Amino acid sequence: MKQRVLVAAITAAVLAPAAQASGYKLNEQSAAGAGTAYAGRAAVVQDASIVFYNPAGMVKLDRAEVTVGGSVLMTSGSFDLDSYTNSAGQKYTSVESPYSDGGDFLSTAVVPYAYYARPINEKFAAGFGIFVPFATNTDYDDDFIGGALADQTKLTSVDFQPAFAYRVNDQFSVGFGLDITYMKGLLSKQVDTIPYLENTPLGSSANKGFENHYEVEGDDWQVGYNLSLMWDINSDITLGVTYRSEMDFELEGDSEFEKKENIPVFSSATNTVVVIPYIGNQASEVPITTPQSLTVSYAHKLTNKLQLVAGITWTQWSVFKDFDVKSTESEVGMIERLGGLDEGYIGHIEENWNDVTAVAIGANYQLNDDWLLRAGYANDQSPVSNSYRTARVPDNDREWLSAGFNYRIDQDLDVDFAFSYMFFEDTRIDEYNRDLAGNPKDLTNLQGEYSMDAMGISFQVNYKL
Repeated sequence: MKQRVLVAAITAAVLAPAAQASGYKLNEQSAAGAGTAYAGRAAVVQDASIVFYNPAGMVKLDRAEVTVGGSVLMTSGSFDLDSYTNSAGQKYTSVESPYSDGGDFLSTAVVPYAYYARPINEKFAAGFGIFVPFATNTDYDDDFIGGALADQTKLTSVDFQPAFAYRVNDQFSVGFGLDITYMKGLLSKQVDTIPYLENTPLGSSANKGFENHYEVEGDDWQVGYNLSLMWDINSDITLGVTYRSEMDFELEGDSEFEKKENIPVFSSATNTVVVIPYIGNQASEVPITTPQSLTVSYAHKLTNKLQLVAGITWTQWSVFKDFDVKSTESEVGMIERLGGLDEGYIGHIEENWNDVTAVAIGANYQLNDDWLLRAGYANDQSPVSNSYRTARVPDNDREWLSAGFNYRIDQDLDVDFAFSYMFFEDTRIDEYNRDLAGNPKDLTNLQGEYSMDAMGISFQVNYKL
C-alpha cells in the first residue's frame, strides 16, 4: 500500500514536458549534475546521487549519505501552420474556425529524486535511488487543427533502484543495480467521423471540426539492470562508465471514445452517414521499449581548485519504431474496426527513431572551503528524423548551458543549486496518417513548424549520517 501511495505521488508530480534529454528520456537526476550540464557525472563522487550516475563510485563515500531534491522544468512550445489536409482531402492553409494552432502544448513540471548510499566496509557499499528516467507530455488545445493526429501524449515513469558496489583495488571499483520501473502512458486524439469536404453532401458546416475524442491509457512494471565501473587512472584523472539495459513494457488498459452513444460515421462503402448506437471500451495495450544506453565520463583535476569534466552518452533509440495500440480482446471490437488497420490493431503511429549521442563538457571550481562553483555545456542530438517527425513528439536537436553551485552549511549538511537554459532548433513537420506498411492510410497531412524553448531550476539537499 505504501509503495502504491509513493508511486502515485511521484507520477502526479511529474508532468514532464519536452524532456531535457532527447526523445522521452530525462536527464534530471540531481542538481549537482545539472550544474555542469551532466558532464562527467559518472566519474565524480560528490553526494549520494552517484547511485544513479555510477553505483561503482559509492565505495568512495566516507559515510552514509542522503540526497533529496527536484528540478522544475519550464517549457513552452508553439506550432505555425503551413497546411492541413483532412481525410477527405479538404485543405486548410490558415488556422480558421473551428480550429486553432493548438496553443502552448508544453507545460511546467516538477521532477523529484532521492538517493541513499552507505559504505558497508572497505570493499563493499550499497545504495537505493528513486528517480524518473522517462517522461514526456505534449497536450494541445481541443480545437487543434492537427487534432486528428495528436491531442495528448503523456508518459511518466518511476525507477526504484537498489545498487551495490565492490572495490577491486585502490584504483578500480565495479557496480551493479536493478531498475525496478513503473510506467504509465496515455495517448489521445480527436476523431473526424464525418470529414468535411466543400461542394459535396459532406460540406455542411455541421461537419466542420471533430465529432468525437479517443484515448487509450495503460501501465506496466518491468525490471532492467545497470552495470558500472570507476577507474582512478592516477590521483588527478578518473574514468567512469555506466551501462543501462533496455526494458520492454506493455502498457495495458482501455481504449475508449468520449461520446459512446449514437455516433454518426461516414461510410465510404455506401457514401452515406450511418449511426452506431453504442461503442464500448476495448481492452488494449501499447507496447513500448525503452533504449539501452552507455555513458563514458572523464574527470581531470587540473589544479587544487579546478576540475575539468566531460562525457558522452550513446542511446539506442532505434528500438523505438512506433506507437502501436493493440486490442487484447479475442473478438474484434467496434473501436478496432473504426481504426481501419489489420486485425488486432486499433492505432499505429510510425516513429522510426535513430540512435544518438550526447556530449557535454564542464568544470567544477572550489572557490573556498564552503563554495563549489559549476558550469557546463551540452549538445544533444534528437533521435527523430525529418521524414518521421510527429505532432506527438516534435523533438529536435538541442544545446544547453548550465551553471550552479554547492554550498556547505556544516560538516554534515550541504546544498546544491543549478540553472539551465536550453536552445532548440526550429522543427519542421510533414506528418501523414500511416498504415502498418508505412504508407499514407488516407489524405490526412499536417505541415508546419514548431518552436520550443526550455529552462530548468534544480535544487537538492545532501545530509551525511
